[in-house]
Amino acid sequence: MKKSLVLIFLVLSTVLAYSANVEKQYKKLIENFDVADEAKSVTPINTVAFWGAALDNNELCAKFIKDLQKNKGAEKEALNKTAQLLRFYPQYDETIVESMQGFCDTLLIDMGIADLGIKCSLHMIYSDEANAYTALTEDGFAMCITTELASKKGITYEILMGYVAHEFAHGALLHHARVFYAQAKERRKNELLGGIAAGLNGLAAGMEAYNAAAYGIPTSGTDYGATIANIGNDIKISTLKYSFKYSREQEFEADLFAYRFLEHIGKGEEFINGLRILGTAYDALYDEYSDHPTIGSRIDFLKYVQLHPGLGNKQNAKLKKKRNEPEFEW
Repeated sequence: MKKSLVLIFLVLSTVLAYSANVEKQYKKLIENFDVADEAKSVTPINTVAFWGAALDNNELCAKFIKDLQKNKGAEKEALNKTAQLLRFYPQYDETIVESMQGFCDTLLIDMGIADLGIKCSLHMIYSDEANAYTALTEDGFAMCITTELASKKGITYEILMGYVAHEFAHGALLHHARVFYAQAKERRKNELLGGIAAGLNGLAAGMEAYNAAAYGIPTSGTDYGATIANIGNDIKISTLKYSFKYSREQEFEADLFAYRFLEHIGKGEEFINGLRILGTAYDALYDEYSDHPTIGSRIDFLKYVQLHPGLGNKQNAKLKKKRNEPEFEW
């Protein structure tokens, strides 16, 4: 009996600790990536003003754009990688359902996106995969919803708005380029650390040889040819290979923007319903991305958002304060 009680206690302790850690992560996501307070305070229902406030007051995106203007190594790499991405050409793409284009255009008008002055478009795509995605175009981006997803049971106009809002956030917040930028900075950091480690390895080998020659200290039989090869391996191992995908945080950020938009028009629960409709078939499309959040985790996160209405973006205020601080002059 005592053993059973101890086992139950251990299981409950583990579950509670895990739950507390997950909630801590959710809280941090909200504080870093939620829409700005200015967007939440927009008088309902003004969709154009909502998006304007959400984008104009996104300090993380503003900081990224400012970083790009430095036009240095990591910034150039991010821009070059983005430029090399396959472009989507709506005027030539045969998978577009032309008969639904009027519906798509109207949807963007109703969402307030058409009046933002951002070069983007929405299209229905013939496909047997239930999916929604963002593709870069020559001068902006396009949001695409497949016929399989749009025809699923339970789909409403508001749910389609939620899907579009999620994809719009990816495009408007420059998530493609920001992934490349983060990867470029991480790669340079790892290359530097790899170079330092390699240098230390070479220094240690050189000192060993010097000590053996000068003081008769026996060496460990180091093969210096192998040492050089290992230096090369050190660098390769610590250098990240390019692999494009939205980050986990970006997926949650796009979910927050979509949920907050539907919340603004009084339909927040519809975005969660839309995630339920996507279901496990959507997860299967992203199996190769081990850190891609599952539909279940995305729903749990938004449920946490609902239960904690007092939480909001704290990152914006910090970055805005830092941006407005006067630069030190000598």
